[in-house]
Amino acid sequence: MSAQAEPPSSAPRMAPLLRLYAPILPLLLICLAPLAFVLVKSSELERDMHISVTENMLWVVTQTQMEVMALTIAAAGPAPDPGAVAQRYDLTLSRLNLLMQGPQARYLDGLGHGAKVAGIAEAFRALDPLERGHSEDLHGALHALGQEVYPRFTRIATDVMTQEWDRAAARLDDYRRAQQLVILSVACALLAALAISWLLLRNRGRLHRAELQRLRAAALLEEERDTAALYRDFAAIVSHQMRTPLSLIDSALHRLARRGNAVTAADVSERQRIVRDAVRRVTRLVDTVLLLGRLDNDQLRGDQIRGQLAPVPLDRLARDVIAETRTRFPDRDIALSCGHGKLTARCDPHLVAHILENLVLNAVKYSPDDSPVSLRVFAQGGQVACAVTDQGPGVDPEDRPHVFDRYYRGRNRQTGEGTGLGLALARELADQQGGRLTLESWPGRGSVFTLWLDAAEAAAHAV
Repeated sequence: MSAQAEPPSSAPRMAPLLRLYAPILPLLLICLAPLAFVLVKSSELERDMHISVTENMLWVVTQTQMEVMALTIAAAGPAPDPGAVAQRYDLTLSRLNLLMQGPQARYLDGLGHGAKVAGIAEAFRALDPLERGHSEDLHGALHALGQEVYPRFTRIATDVMTQEWDRAAARLDDYRRAQQLVILSVACALLAALAISWLLLRNRGRLHRAELQRLRAAALLEEERDTAALYRDFAAIVSHQMRTPLSLIDSALHRLARRGNAVTAADVSERQRIVRDAVRRVTRLVDTVLLLGRLDNDQLRGDQIRGQLAPVPLDRLARDVIAETRTRFPDRDIALSCGHGKLTARCDPHLVAHILENLVLNAVKYSPDDSPVSLRVFAQGGQVACAVTDQGPGVDPEDRPHVFDRYYRGRNRQTGEGTGLGLALARELADQQGGRLTLESWPGRGSVFTLWLDAAEAAAHAV
């Protein structure tokens, strides 16, 4: 039996640790250096290959060219329609204003076309129908100006397309070179990792805690990347969706300002309707974002919601939703039918109203203007259901597994509106209340989205 030694000090305890980790440190540096290089090069590739919508000049230029052609056609003939001419003139001028702002203006200046586009815009402003009044001479001047500037936009589009091809070719060359460097870096990192693995296996017991920390850090890093990608897509979609109603508000106010003292009560009423509808769209988008934020941050958990559920007559709630929708879309055929018996479900009325409003607005938005939309409330199998039916294009079989996924937007959408959040939020809110949201669809004939909730009597017996 050896004599009992005194507790060692901290300095002697560090010596074995330094001897243990000394062989690992150089290899660790060799491994981290190429991995850091890989991350940097991958980030540069993603940034270089990413093409922002606002910088897609070819699309903007061709859209402007199409509006000029439409204005030229509208102003042609012996008796052009003043309303059509005014509408096409406003669209053409808005496209020209877009070309002269932000990255588009800088892009055109780089190609040497900025001054030309500014001159074309000034020429069109000099022929404003609101200021000069509609006349045969004005229509002829607009027609002649459109014929004159159309070839110019063809040349601008050609230059933009050539520039984009050159940039794409340069990006592809950079990508190939970077890919080779990445492969080499990964190979070096793999060799270094093999060496480190051998050392870790030799010292498996003592390095077990460090390995667990490394795995934990890697998982956190991957989660952080996924979160960053999620919010990047979220910010891009939401900003695009907010731009449309804000542009409508700006356009309506701009029209009123341009008319000056000639504004009539009908003009004010029409512009007020446009602005209020745009504000509703922004408000709905903000409400959706706030609800998603509360769900993601566990501020709106299922156990909390279920503890606050109360009996709610869904037929009455459905009438309120349909009344609000009819107010916003007075020309649409929106029907409501309610089955017999008690149609009371155990739910949160505000969340259910949000779900139904989303389903009805989607049905109105993605179906023809002359087709009916219906909301049917009925009881079945101890549950109360709200079925929203439309006669739109339906959902393709390839899109159905993803229709309730966040940010997913179908391949055959006929409109650029929508964030891909509404149906995802609707299903999550239904799940949080112990319900479910189902889809039945027939391509070319329409779709049925059904919200199922437990009936109040069935929920009471279950408790």
